[in-house]
Amino acid sequence: MNDATIRQRILTEFDKTFVVEAAAGTGKTTSLVRRIVALLERGITTLDRMIAVTFTESAAGELKLRLRGEIEIRLLEATSSKVPLLAALPQLEEARIGTIHSLCSDLLREHPVEAVLDPRFEVAADGAQQRLFTQAFERWFAGELEHPSPGIRRYLRRVQPRNMTTRRQLLRAAATLAEWRDFGAAWRQDPFDRAARVDGLVDEARAVGAFAALGYPGDYLTRSLQDIERFCHDVDRKELGRARDYDGLEADLAHLLSRMWWNNGGWKTRHGFDRTAVLRQRDKLKENLAAFGRDADAHLAVELQRDLQKMLFDYENLKEKAGVVDFQDLLIRARDLVRDEAKVRGRLQERYTHLFVDEFQDTDPLQAEVLLLLSASTAEETDWRKVRTVPGKLFLVGDPKQSIYRFRRADVTLYESIKQQLLADGAEALHLQVSFRAVPELQEVVNAAFGERMEAQSAAQARYVPMFSHRTQADEGPPRIVALPVPRPYREDGKQIITHKAMEASYPDGVAAFIEWLLTRSGWTVTERDHPEPVPVKARHVCLLFKRFRQLQDDLTQPYVQALEARQIGHILVGGTSFHLREEVGAIRNALAAVEWPDDELSVFATLRGPLFGILDSDLLAWKEQNGALHPYRLGEA
Repeated sequence: MNDATIRQRILTEFDKTFVVEAAAGTGKTTSLVRRIVALLERGITTLDRMIAVTFTESAAGELKLRLRGEIEIRLLEATSSKVPLLAALPQLEEARIGTIHSLCSDLLREHPVEAVLDPRFEVAADGAQQRLFTQAFERWFAGELEHPSPGIRRYLRRVQPRNMTTRRQLLRAAATLAEWRDFGAAWRQDPFDRAARVDGLVDEARAVGAFAALGYPGDYLTRSLQDIERFCHDVDRKELGRARDYDGLEADLAHLLSRMWWNNGGWKTRHGFDRTAVLRQRDKLKENLAAFGRDADAHLAVELQRDLQKMLFDYENLKEKAGVVDFQDLLIRARDLVRDEAKVRGRLQERYTHLFVDEFQDTDPLQAEVLLLLSASTAEETDWRKVRTVPGKLFLVGDPKQSIYRFRRADVTLYESIKQQLLADGAEALHLQVSFRAVPELQEVVNAAFGERMEAQSAAQARYVPMFSHRTQADEGPPRIVALPVPRPYREDGKQIITHKAMEASYPDGVAAFIEWLLTRSGWTVTERDHPEPVPVKARHVCLLFKRFRQLQDDLTQPYVQALEARQIGHILVGGTSFHLREEVGAIRNALAAVEWPDDELSVFATLRGPLFGILDSDLLAWKEQNGALHPYRLGEA
């Protein structure tokens, strides 16, 4: 089935549920807009009885603009009655076109009693939500440090990864649990005889370490055995006159795999040193240590999950006292409302005749549950996995390949399972393959690169669908694809040795030099959307994309910025992490924080001490001693 046929079916077959899959630039959102207008034009439904869900607020605003533009175009072209389209225009601003969170917020405000929610609730901004969450965590963490539970006591002994503290790790774990709090069931904890496992591993390590005396001193395997022997000596030294510290030994054994040198090299042996047998015994110890680490981590994770529930409970209380909900609350409470209140569910199913979902690959379980329940054909079914949807009521567009980003818990396996559920219910999957953006040469490269590698061998892998170009291939003119050579791939010491470090260091200058040539001496032209005639290449036509902005502590964008500035090439850096490290940006952020949260003395102090005011430390100290607190709204009382 070609693209033209598919697009025609989207505009005419309204009793069919479609799942439209398409890559960027193929017009999937345009197809969604035109289907909405076609439904309006034929008088099948009205705009106030539709729901259109997008991923971001900006996308929702753009969708409204595109919808208005398409309606106006159809009004100019229409040969039949224009009344339905004219009636739709005043409804645009009130139409349910927005994010899933805005939809859920509207549903909760319409039914606050059934949702058991204060009708005057507010959605906490990210900063306010983070402050409440951090407050709950700090209160919980302080209590645990004073009287640690067994799980926290075990975790405090663990060696943390580089640039990571125990507090930060626990904070991240708490944030993850909060994000998935709709799955609130207790975790399964398998039996784990920690004491017996620790005792057995220490004895096994002692037996393996004893072989160190038989090996040749310079042998790599012997050095590995000596590491094990030193570990056992440390254990014996710590246990002199004391009982065995199982918390500490659990942490040491879990860390032993990463801190030891497990090299197998070397061949020199002494008499009686059976290298093969000892290597086998040492590798068996390594396997047992890895198994112990996995089992200990799984057992400890259940303990920590149980302990962190107290913190999450406190977080819920803080939100309730503040009269706010976070974004996850909107989804959970709206899901509970639609799922548990049959009368509400029935009224909503009757009110809304059509649901449109853009970027469906970014849908998470809660969002899918709300949308499928609203599109169900009966109000009796409460299990979203079993609902039968009204034919044609649901229209989904998305690109499963983009599920790799996993925005807000989205996952390709969820996408595929929902798609298969809908297909079994009579829906049909359509694929738009003609791209209106990229030139044919670029699409040929993309198809060749990904066609053989992206095969859907399981539900966790999206299948690659080849793209075809709408644009014609140029017979003359500049090349469409240029592969830049590496300017300086060799080490700086003069040796002809290629290294990744040298290549990475030479990229920024090489790219900037090519851009300078492209803008000043190439004579190449490009086409623009609003200009049918080619125009010379300008800086605005060039975009540099990065796989990541940071590598450890290094900002990867700065060498490129410096190379462009050295050539006086105008540029705009979007998303670079170094922006927030600039002094003036930090000063403005401190000032805004002080205005928003005046009780935050650290932000107030940073603002007064910083470049905006430049008040001396001695003056601020004197003020605090005289007035007791630094508060921006009380500074005039002295």
